[in-house]
Amino acid sequence: MIYRNLSPKKQNIFLNQDFIFLFINGALVIIGYGLSVATGGATIAFMKTVKSLVLFLSIFVLFKDINFTRRAFHSPSIIYILVFTFWTILMSFFAKDVMYSLRRSLEFLIPFLYVYIALHNLIQKYELFALLRAFIKAFNIIYIIPVISFLITGRGLGNMNIYGEGGQEGQFFISNHYGWASCIFILTSIDILLNNKTRYLYRGFLITFSIIAMYLLLISGNRSSWLSLILALMIFVLKLKIIRTDFKILILIIPVLIIIWIAAIPESSLNMRLNDTEKQMEQGEARFDVAETATGYFNESKWKWFTGAGMFNYAEVIPGNQLSDYHNSYFEILFGGGVILFILFLNFMLFRPLYFYTLYYSKYFISIPPFIVIPYFEANITGGQFLFYPWFIFLLLYNIKPVSKQEEITLKERFYGKRMQERKHVYS
Repeated sequence: MIYRNLSPKKQNIFLNQDFIFLFINGALVIIGYGLSVATGGATIAFMKTVKSLVLFLSIFVLFKDINFTRRAFHSPSIIYILVFTFWTILMSFFAKDVMYSLRRSLEFLIPFLYVYIALHNLIQKYELFALLRAFIKAFNIIYIIPVISFLITGRGLGNMNIYGEGGQEGQFFISNHYGWASCIFILTSIDILLNNKTRYLYRGFLITFSIIAMYLLLISGNRSSWLSLILALMIFVLKLKIIRTDFKILILIIPVLIIIWIAAIPESSLNMRLNDTEKQMEQGEARFDVAETATGYFNESKWKWFTGAGMFNYAEVIPGNQLSDYHNSYFEILFGGGVILFILFLNFMLFRPLYFYTLYYSKYFISIPPFIVIPYFEANITGGQFLFYPWFIFLLLYNIKPVSKQEEITLKERFYGKRMQERKHVYS
């Protein structure tokens, strides 16, 4: 594979035009969410136009420098991705409203193909570990926006619960946004601190805002982010090899103390959401009810398990349900496109990246759990969704087996050995 033979480039990744446009597209999603909440939805149409124009400009710039004569992704290959794309479009014709299904499918496929081809270009120019570190820094910058917004507006500051109607939600974002963004910011901050030589001021900035984000994460009441954080901390303790055990214990003290403090307050979001969980276990949870309704619909016409009901065809599958859609990215593919499309999707968006992450990347990075867990609780498969860009970027990169054993040793020395502490980082 080409990336095995590449040496580190002197050019800063942050100056690469494909990287810059990926960053801008990801940032516009979060800015769009903030403006939508602040204006009561008045800016949705405007921001959708802006995001679409920037996306098509990004694609235009991308195709000026594309090179398909060299194979960057061993899997998923371009043929695999084209088959997946064709099957997604084909399954849209099984929906009642074909035009609506096709339009929504293109809202997924166009940004998805853009991300895939942009990464194809970048992998040919930069080493994989350098790309991962650069994207971690980029999304750390993007997902601090809701945290800073919370501090600036002061809405809910000092409260122990800002979830739903029982709490005060911020002016630019709602509680779920705060939870997702805080979780991603905390974990990417840890990855930055562990994998980069940072200046004292920048290090202090990341640590300070991570503590604030931890508080915000806990009062947000967002359980998918809590679960993601727990899984990341398990990786941190059990798999991470680039930090001593005693330092691991010291680092874990901060979140543990914050959790104990918030748990001791009866009206806190932590206690409220634990009570909600107990009730849902007894009475049923809305997402599981949706899955049960959809499963019953498919069992009535078993051939639909292979064709799906048509992408984004909610009204026919779950009419009158508590939720208006599946509220689950994986269910979007399974019930929309059928078992074949679902297997194609899981191969490159779950099984393969998890396998290679466990073997190679878990020794260095801990920020993968939000991009596995949160899509299960929210629909993120169209380009304007909160986690779309980091979800697809990181999991597509984790599809790549980085190196052979000997080359892995070389990479460790290059990026994590003593020489890393002695030289100026060209990728910082």
